[in-house]
Amino acid sequence: MYQRKSNLANILIMLLDGLCITVSLMLANYIRNGKVFTSDNEQMDFTLMLGGCLVAFVLWNMFRNLYGEMFVRGPFSELLHIIGNNAVIFSGAAAFLFFMGRLEAYSRLAFIYFLLLNCGIMFVIHSGWKRVLPSLYWRMGLAKKVLLIADKESASSLLKEVRSVAGFGYDLMGMILIDENNCDSFEQCKIVGRAKELISYCQKASLDEVFIAVNEEKYPKLLEDMNTLSEMGVIIHYKIPVPELTGARQKVLSQTGSFYNVTYASRMVPVGQLILKRGMDILGGLAGCIILAVITIIFGPLIKLESPGPIFFSQKRMGQNGRVFKMYKFRSMYADAEERKKELMAQNEMQGLMFKMENDPRITKIGKFMRKTSLDEFPQFVNILRGDMSLVGTRPPTVDEFSKYSHYHKKRLSFRPGLTGMWQVSGRSDITDFEEIVRLDVEYIENWSIGLDIKILIKTVFTVFAGSGAR
Repeated sequence: MYQRKSNLANILIMLLDGLCITVSLMLANYIRNGKVFTSDNEQMDFTLMLGGCLVAFVLWNMFRNLYGEMFVRGPFSELLHIIGNNAVIFSGAAAFLFFMGRLEAYSRLAFIYFLLLNCGIMFVIHSGWKRVLPSLYWRMGLAKKVLLIADKESASSLLKEVRSVAGFGYDLMGMILIDENNCDSFEQCKIVGRAKELISYCQKASLDEVFIAVNEEKYPKLLEDMNTLSEMGVIIHYKIPVPELTGARQKVLSQTGSFYNVTYASRMVPVGQLILKRGMDILGGLAGCIILAVITIIFGPLIKLESPGPIFFSQKRMGQNGRVFKMYKFRSMYADAEERKKELMAQNEMQGLMFKMENDPRITKIGKFMRKTSLDEFPQFVNILRGDMSLVGTRPPTVDEFSKYSHYHKKRLSFRPGLTGMWQVSGRSDITDFEEIVRLDVEYIENWSIGLDIKILIKTVFTVFAGSGAR
């Protein structure tokens, strides 16, 4: 799933700039007149002056996207940009006051103070915003692991452009240099494989997106490999040549720095929706952990009494796009369950890569009750709080199951795994075909919305009370 950068960040910085204008006008008026909202001239109307500045600011922003290249501008360029914008805001506000017949009521010196203050404050705010916003992306788990695929001719420019915005949510994993077989790194970027190893690397690696800048004549299998990557659920950014035309200077394309590309994805999702989903996860995770504490006090001693071993069971699972994490459950099996699994594989009731057995002899009596009521799943609220999982998603496979995946199976991991999902509310007990589970998971990913998550959560509650909870 592609995490499309929405207008949320632009709206927030625009609101901050509007606040800067308000504060700067207040300070400028106070420095000049000793008062915040009034002056000795009774005709001076602070509200009218502020309204003129804000209207000029909004109109100028509508006319010209003030924040489109904000994160690729250096400090000096940013300062010049702010000064130019403030000159326009000042001119627009002055013209507005002139046509209202009120320009003479305002101090020229106050306007000069305003320009100096607003330029300075905006520069500080913009510089801080450039540092804070990328950090928020990383802290909220929205950073993307990316791989570069390039020929030697394009590698240097591609690497430069991706590095220029790497702090803004990109974690560079390395590069596949298709026409070079004798190097381990390129301009301090790790070479992780050759062209023939591309698919096998992407299938096993923890990877979200790839950037491709390749001459098709040098890479005859390019289209075939891109199609395979798309079947895995990997996001593809494909560089295309974009000529500059003197008569048509505006372009509308997906852009990373000055690197123009066509972006392919099974689904485009604004960041704002993903932040809302994460917010739901945090609230749900907190509530679930409170309930978990109560369940542990009640069932922890019973688990220990029936079978020696720990109360909680942890197992390595494959998370979003191949990230490995430890998933927690209440222990519902005897301590040697993993060793005994090999003996029971012949009795597996699932068709495909998952294991399921109706009367599994490894399950304890208290474990059978906890599984039936889904109480054994509550420790996963810890995973949800940590960001390993979501309330709703696709169920994470074991490392062993993942090692046997075909490339198209990996698409079910292109979304953060969940405590519950489409499979669990679609008659989980009756589905024995792994390919059907994959189909349901992909259906969920391609049709995801906050409304669908809420619908699945409601259905999950009824499913649990019916005694066929998530596994």
